[in-house]
Amino acid sequence: MEEEKQCKACQEKINKKATKCPHCGAKQGGLPTIVKVIIIVVVIFACVIGCMKSCANAVNETIDEINSGESATEASPSNSTNETTPKEEKFTYTIDTQYNDMFSYYIEGTVKNNKNKEYSYVSIEFVCYDIAGNNLGTALDNTNNLLGNQTWKYKAMFIGSNEEVDHCDFHKISGW
Repeated sequence: MEEEKQCKACQEKINKKATKCPHCGAKQGGLPTIVKVIIIVVVIFACVIGCMKSCANAVNETIDEINSGESATEASPSNSTNETTPKEEKFTYTIDTQYNDMFSYYIEGTVKNNKNKEYSYVSIEFVCYDIAGNNLGTALDNTNNLLGNQTWKYKAMFIGSNEEVDHCDFHKISGW
């Protein structure tokens, strides 16, 4: 004898293995509505908790940088006269050579990450001037994923009339 059940929608008798009612076309089986609602609530809750943890970690890193005296984007020396011990800079740099070709002016050297922390983006910038002291623009270079205590060989480039460049002054190193 074939087993039967009642359709969830029209209450007619249908085959127990039927996935669709032959009378009204309603789907049979599947998860009860309450189970579906519970699953949706749990997924939303997990997403909210994950976002909160991510935000909390970002806030804690920022607070740690503020408390340690680091800037989030700058590696310039401190001008404070009240410091008894010099703070360790996030980055230090050297200038090994400066030269030009037919189209550009270049500054090459190294940037050292002095922290035991990876920075996903680091850039170095120099402002270039003509003989009269006019700002001609910026020479820059950047890299991704500078590991903790790692050295990066940069090649900052000023694009423009290199014959006008008298000198370039260091501006900043940014990293996050």
